[in-house]
Amino acid sequence: MAFDVHLPTVMFLHQTSFIVGALVFVQLRRQSFGTRGLGMLALAFSFLAAAYTFTASSTHSGQIILPDAVRPHISLLCGMLGYALLWAGFIELAGRRRWHQTRLVLVLPLGLALLGVATGFAYDPAMRATAYYSCAILALALAGYRVLRNARIEPLSSRTPLAICMLLGAAFYLVRVVNLLEGTDFLLNIGDVFFLEILCNFGMALLTVTLVNERSQRRLQRLAQTDPLTGVGNRRWFMAQLPKQPAVGAAMVLIDLDHFKQTNDRFGHGMGDEVLMACAQYIQEMLREDDAFARYGGEEFVLYLPEVSASEAMVVVNRLREGVAALVCEDDGVRVPVSASMGVAMVTAIDTSWQTVLHRADQALYAAKSAGRNRVEAYSSPA
Repeated sequence: MAFDVHLPTVMFLHQTSFIVGALVFVQLRRQSFGTRGLGMLALAFSFLAAAYTFTASSTHSGQIILPDAVRPHISLLCGMLGYALLWAGFIELAGRRRWHQTRLVLVLPLGLALLGVATGFAYDPAMRATAYYSCAILALALAGYRVLRNARIEPLSSRTPLAICMLLGAAFYLVRVVNLLEGTDFLLNIGDVFFLEILCNFGMALLTVTLVNERSQRRLQRLAQTDPLTGVGNRRWFMAQLPKQPAVGAAMVLIDLDHFKQTNDRFGHGMGDEVLMACAQYIQEMLREDDAFARYGGEEFVLYLPEVSASEAMVVVNRLREGVAALVCEDDGVRVPVSASMGVAMVTAIDTSWQTVLHRADQALYAAKSAGRNRVEAYSSPA
């Protein structure tokens, strides 16, 4: 059933939705430093608002702001540029490409605008509307697909409704194209389409704000849980990764870089930082997906190995120790000695807290350092 709408009012609201959207993107860009695509989205909505301004001026006496010979071409160009920039803006916002990789998208609207000038099809309202709607369908559908697909890389709850908004917008314009080709409003009349597009425009603007805010919150959370020097998790993050209760069949490993103070004193703190980063990166790359590895403090790291036996844990940790000792860090051609002592503690049936397991791993680490460093020791009960 069609909505009972007043077409001029709906077109005015449609134009207003683009203006409000542009203002939202401008303000969001000012507040969200480093978020790509927002400036392009603001420009896109501005072009779309301009396109509807020129279109509406032809239907209201006394409001013609451009000559009749020019207005259809400007309206068509603004509309197609708007949706081309909208596609590029959402692609950048999704985090896949940068502007220099998407700017060729402007070739399509510019080419169609020149074709409109050469053939004069822009003077035919139906043909002009079909070209405009086709560009809108393509831009909205591709942008919605990309936003939805990138949810695997960046799972944000606002991605799905944002993509749905864009895909619905494309569907509504597709209905309008079908109506134009059929010459009737047997599906939805033009007022209905504009009314639904208003909802989609506001939805896109509001959900983009939500997406940017979600991304900022995730970034802050990640910074709070990541060691800024090495890029691996910090102690808080590590403890959050552990099961609530220790379970038999897991190992806790404490890793301490040998003679790290001497490295700092001899080669400087800059080289010491490079050694820390090299060791952290190497160990992180050698681990399984379910393992947890973090910087525990200073030159000390901690490692959690689930579902391993005592013998398997020793094999893994010895392999890590050998790899650390083989790392090549140089300062002006002089090789910086790198090695690590490691203490391993297996979870037992009587363990009720992770602090108990960590304490045993620390005792094993102390034993490795006392025995000459650059070695692995497993905790053994004094009894």
